[in-house]
Amino acid sequence: MITFKKPDVRSFLKTFQIGLFAVSPDEQTVAFKVDFTGVPEVWAMDLKRRFPYQLTNTGQTVYDLRFSKDGTHLYISFDNDGDEDQQVYAIPKEGGQVVPLLREEKTKFIVHAFSEDGKRMYYGTNQTNKTFFDLCVMDVETRQSETLLEGTKAMTMFGSVSKDEQTIIYTEMYSNTVEIGYLLHQGKSEPLIPDAKEHVTNATVLLDDGRVLLATNHESDQAYLAIYNSATKEFTKLVEMDGESVTELVLAKDEKTVYLVTSAGVQDKLYAYTIETGMYEEINLPVTSIAQITMSRAGKLYLNGSTATKPSNLYKQNENEWEQLTDVAVLGVEEADMVEPEVIRYRSFDEKEIEGLFFKPKQEKDNGYTIVFPHGGPQHADVLSFSSWHQILAYEGYRVYSPNYRGSTRYGAEYTKLVERDWGDGPRFDILAGLDFLSGKGDIEEGKLIVLGGSYGGYMSLLLHGRHPERFTSVVDICGVSNLFSFSKSVPESWKPIMERWVGHPERDKEKMTEDSPVTYLAQMTKPMLVVQGANDPRVVKEESDQIVNALREQGTDVDYLVFDDEGHGFTKLENRITMFETILEFLHKHRK
Repeated sequence: MITFKKPDVRSFLKTFQIGLFAVSPDEQTVAFKVDFTGVPEVWAMDLKRRFPYQLTNTGQTVYDLRFSKDGTHLYISFDNDGDEDQQVYAIPKEGGQVVPLLREEKTKFIVHAFSEDGKRMYYGTNQTNKTFFDLCVMDVETRQSETLLEGTKAMTMFGSVSKDEQTIIYTEMYSNTVEIGYLLHQGKSEPLIPDAKEHVTNATVLLDDGRVLLATNHESDQAYLAIYNSATKEFTKLVEMDGESVTELVLAKDEKTVYLVTSAGVQDKLYAYTIETGMYEEINLPVTSIAQITMSRAGKLYLNGSTATKPSNLYKQNENEWEQLTDVAVLGVEEADMVEPEVIRYRSFDEKEIEGLFFKPKQEKDNGYTIVFPHGGPQHADVLSFSSWHQILAYEGYRVYSPNYRGSTRYGAEYTKLVERDWGDGPRFDILAGLDFLSGKGDIEEGKLIVLGGSYGGYMSLLLHGRHPERFTSVVDICGVSNLFSFSKSVPESWKPIMERWVGHPERDKEKMTEDSPVTYLAQMTKPMLVVQGANDPRVVKEESDQIVNALREQGTDVDYLVFDDEGHGFTKLENRITMFETILEFLHKHRK
């Protein structure tokens, strides 16, 4: 009898990760980002033959992907080893030579749209305006660019461009919780919401008659669908879903229907809204989390989505059913062998309700240890999407607790704002309250707790270690902020205007920023630590990890330090991800009692 070893961490990590996709104008081909070769590349697939073929050979992260209007080639944006500086290229639809269109060192070019005839490309850039960005248009044939609008007050980004190219919608982003929408026509700008106070306008669609559909949370805690009539200067709320926020709009080709993606706690929903009647209906989804949704020229909906136990795949809507176009699964692991998380809700220190996910491994694998897994952002959330992190850890026998503490998105604007200038208290207390809740239920064992997180989650791992070392046996920090003062100085230029609102002012808020900085608590950091960092990280620079590692080693704390020279804020190359996960699992096993 032949026996086989159980799949290991590599099975999860070698699960292909489908990302951005684009559908050809004739709807015969879909192009998509995927790591079939171990690094991100663009591949394409004939929708009839269903066999993918490779288009690029760059090994770099893809930020934008779209077909030309005539379908003869694609436009693709890459960065370089995680530096997040998006450069724009063209490539034949069959693959081959990559032709640079917009390329300059230490510069971002963010493609938004093309004219109806495909001759002009609209994009935002920090080429000459590192802080606020400018909005530009380029003649694709001559490569000549023209600046349409200079950002002067906040980071400025495209929202929509009218078919006749006479009207532009743009937003000014003052923070993650304040983003104001404007209409630009004949050189004059006007707000989409007259006399509005702080709010977010996070999606816009220009109708042929000049009206603007938008998703906004103006005078509401949740984002809803509204319409602005530029001729009459009237703003009207159209529909609001109780407890859900509208996050994306997709307009049908006949402009009679707009599809609304909403966030409802830890899952996404989709609705079809009829503009003329105001009626809407929910559309059944094959997934619980939508990464991207688009409409083909022929009027078909396509989406990329996942569930907690099924990796991202591409789907096409046919009448009232969804056709799965790709079949990505975890190598050698049945979906039934993965863990469906429990959605937990509990009251925090101030009676605020906190929602989170709790992954409990199969009983025969359970090693009794729980990993506290604070998400990044911090204005982000853990949802019912496929996470190799959660599934690997649960498969290895760890219970995983992922709280959507205050400051997380998807629970209303006021909830998201609660982390601003309070990085270190409210969210930390929410995490501790969750541990007490799970302990009270008998779901976790005190003395067998580990904290592991990346980005803001790495910051929180450091802070929990420094302020509550007695609760954890070991700590893993991935690209985490260690010092709020040095972090505020080293972020990208376009982030700096929001840092006072987000983190605090280094002089006026010195006491609070000191209190919330993990480096303040070095002496209490006595448990074994693993720190992981990408050398090219533009968000949380390597010096953030260097300083905490050096200081801890000087005082004698056991610290392992893993640096990837060809990665940024997150790790895209398969071999690097394997090295990281195997290092983490070995570290966790070594320091279990």
